[in-house]
Amino acid sequence: MRRISRRWFLAAAGTPAARARAARGTRLDTPREEFRDGLTEREVFRLTDLAVVHHLPGHNHRFVARDNSFLLLAAEHGGALHFHRLDLKRNRLVQLTDGETVHPYAACLRSNDRGFFCLQGRELVQADLGGGNRRTHYRCPEGWTLTGEMDISRAERYAALVEMHEEDWRADPAAQFAAEPRCRVRIVEMQRQSSKSRNWVSAEERRWIAAPRFRPWRSQVLYAREGPWQQVRRRFQLVGLDGSGRTSVRPTRGRERLGRAYWVDDGSRLRYVRFADGAGWKASIRSIVPETREETTEASCSAFAWFRENADGSAIAGASRRPSGPNLYVLFPRMHREITLCEHLSSLRPYPVAGTDRVDPLAAVPDPAFSQDSSWLYFVTDREGMPAIYGMPVDDLVESTSRRRSRTLSG
Repeated sequence: MRRISRRWFLAAAGTPAARARAARGTRLDTPREEFRDGLTEREVFRLTDLAVVHHLPGHNHRFVARDNSFLLLAAEHGGALHFHRLDLKRNRLVQLTDGETVHPYAACLRSNDRGFFCLQGRELVQADLGGGNRRTHYRCPEGWTLTGEMDISRAERYAALVEMHEEDWRADPAAQFAAEPRCRVRIVEMQRQSSKSRNWVSAEERRWIAAPRFRPWRSQVLYAREGPWQQVRRRFQLVGLDGSGRTSVRPTRGRERLGRAYWVDDGSRLRYVRFADGAGWKASIRSIVPETREETTEASCSAFAWFRENADGSAIAGASRRPSGPNLYVLFPRMHREITLCEHLSSLRPYPVAGTDRVDPLAAVPDPAFSQDSSWLYFVTDREGMPAIYGMPVDDLVESTSRRRSRTLSG
């Protein structure tokens, strides 16, 4: 099994006609459909229609409002791919970007929920949700292209972007891996006045790299080397923001494969999925302390190809890609207990990108995420014929993070 990270491949602008049809501020009503999951009988809601592709931003980005009133998403209404705001109370979409096609997974809400960051064309952009102020913090230099891989630091001071040399682009993933493209991690220090923003290269390799992740409370960034699994032995690379002290966090051993990874809240440990046999069936969630290499098995899991924890780390939402069990789960690592939530039934097939000659291999990826208070779970699937966004209440299983915090403070 091979992970394909081709977000940069989707960033070509749409045709002029498609761009003309897509206008910022356009409002669309979207029906909400309710059904019962065939496996668990739990309540599930489809939140977007099936007329065009809808999907969520990348798994490391926050796209659910803190009060659970709206989602940030990508949709192809108007004949081109752009970011939208989905009002969960009114069931209404509002288009937030226009012009050049956006990088489809590179969008992140600001901490105040009043704006967002995104990659559009060759630029890193900050914009208000109301459609007003728009600021460009960085523009990729000629000869290089943004791949669509992005991370924003917690204090919103820095952005980490991945760039690839344009001459190294290949249409076929296998050929791209073999070509050993020139890639680099670009750090952008964002200022209120864009003219004062600084940027520099933190790491550069002749290898396809992806998934930059700032380490909380440290001046370091993690990135992942990509490629055929049997050839990537030192996948997780940790480097100082200034480019110093690069090290391999966790080299692979034997036939194992290391999947998705993220930092725990205080940045002390890196948490990741380990597939012991390399085939993608026997899996567990592990964590490691980069400085000491102390490694801990958190819990076994049902081959989570995609997973994300809730705000306080008490629960993990995971999606399996097993053909015999394409399900969503909630895992409670402290209790070593896993509960099946529903079938996602995603085909995982690629979809054409509107207004371009490109295809998106990630459009139907489930990639579940909790709301801020852990009461809802959101995910994507094409179970009804087109990638759409779904939500399901899970407050009967996962304790609200606000209730947990109150109980901790009072007790």
